[in-house]
Amino acid sequence: MPTTVGPVLRSTMTERARAAGPPRRTRLAGGAGLGLIGAAVAVMAVIALLGPSAAVPDVGGDGPPWSLRVAPADMLVLQLGWAAMIVGGLGLAVALWALRRGWRPRPGLLPAATVITVAVLALLPPAGSTDVLNYAVYGRIAALGGDPYVTAPMWLHEIGDPVGRYAPLAWRHAPTVYGPLATWAQLAASRLGGASMAGTIIVLKLAAGLAFLLSALMLDRLAGRDRERRIRVHLLWSLNPLMLWHVVLGAHIDGLGAVFLVAAILVLRRGGVLAGLVAGALLGAAAAVKAPFILAGAGLAWAARRSAGTFLAMLMGVAAALVGAYATQGPEALGNLMGKIGSHALADPWRVVTDAMGLGMEASTLEGQLALGAAFLIGVLLCRGLPPGPPGLDSVRPALAWCLCWLLTSPMQHPWYDALLFPLLALMPAGRLDGLLIARGVLASLIYLPGAAVIARPTPFTQWVAETYRPWVAPLAADLVILCVIGLGIAGAFRPGARAPGGEPAGR
Repeated sequence: MPTTVGPVLRSTMTERARAAGPPRRTRLAGGAGLGLIGAAVAVMAVIALLGPSAAVPDVGGDGPPWSLRVAPADMLVLQLGWAAMIVGGLGLAVALWALRRGWRPRPGLLPAATVITVAVLALLPPAGSTDVLNYAVYGRIAALGGDPYVTAPMWLHEIGDPVGRYAPLAWRHAPTVYGPLATWAQLAASRLGGASMAGTIIVLKLAAGLAFLLSALMLDRLAGRDRERRIRVHLLWSLNPLMLWHVVLGAHIDGLGAVFLVAAILVLRRGGVLAGLVAGALLGAAAAVKAPFILAGAGLAWAARRSAGTFLAMLMGVAAALVGAYATQGPEALGNLMGKIGSHALADPWRVVTDAMGLGMEASTLEGQLALGAAFLIGVLLCRGLPPGPPGLDSVRPALAWCLCWLLTSPMQHPWYDALLFPLLALMPAGRLDGLLIARGVLASLIYLPGAAVIARPTPFTQWVAETYRPWVAPLAADLVILCVIGLGIAGAFRPGARAPGGEPAGR
């Protein structure tokens, strides 16, 4: 008799705790997290609404995307951008913390907030980057019968084209490095937008918003009926301030790749040869937008391994999509892509190491070796240490492992590349990676602010950003994240550690 009293009593206490809901501090934390996310999104909208500035490129036109064109001070938009990233990242982390402890927002709140937020940001000018202007220029070159893989934007600028006059200076001599599917999307936007940078930009912005919402819808379907999993998806993707800033407001093409990747995971879940073929074609389409999306193929291949027919069909789908896409372009399409390999970005985690060693021409070789070794080690540790993925989605865990090992260690990385990462992370159970990757995303995003122009009048703060934060603080922080992931992987500490109300382990 005494041996049964303890379990029964614990079960009764657990049920009572669940019925009573989470503690008040947890509910307050959840509400505060959403409030901080909302504040960050509002600041993003303000930055864009103010009009052309150091953070918002001028796209001309008097129609959409709309702004007040009040010419705000450089330091103001820089400070607003930093505030949006830091506050948004903090809000996301706090909301996830509350979610793991039983907090649940009102049903329908997050999807409704997503639709409204995306609609507003899609109608505002781009902010934080000039990449979308490059997309418009490449699309215009293609629309005029040129080859954007051969013809640089300078040609369009020199002939006085109404779109080419807004070509960003840094990319005027660089033909496109994007995949054929990205080029087709840019061509379509150019034809719809006509001989207007503003018209082409609004088409690209609306397409980015639609792609983002489609990804959110499919991720919600993949999350199933479990309410906690669905809320997690909406926090890490739909209302993730980092993704809203880069994918919706900045309209980076990575959002289009994410749509095809999520669709591939959704289709493969059904199983069978036909599902494998379609999933492979969708994965190939994602890689035909941006090459790094092919890394997720490791996860899809793992999920299809039990059926030789499904596995082979998936490989055929990938090959057909990639070969078919690149066959429509000249050899320059692959040449430009290969030429980008070995490039470096401001967030390069290895440059600080080679700079400290005083290396010259040998630096790039060592950086490549360090990146390759760390990537392989992290990939193996994550494959072994990550918790099992959601039921019926065997592809997510290995896909996250191999995409993350590249994203963490590549010398060429930008914060918008995380559109490859966050959909996969959103489908996984909560764990210690959440906080690490949110912090990394915030730190990387800060590097590129204000994003549209160089600050005209340096201040002590901007000098610190240029001379200390970008070359030292941010790369060292990226190195610290790499070391933390390796250390946690060796220690086997990636398993979820949250507990549900009543003290029972979450998800048991």
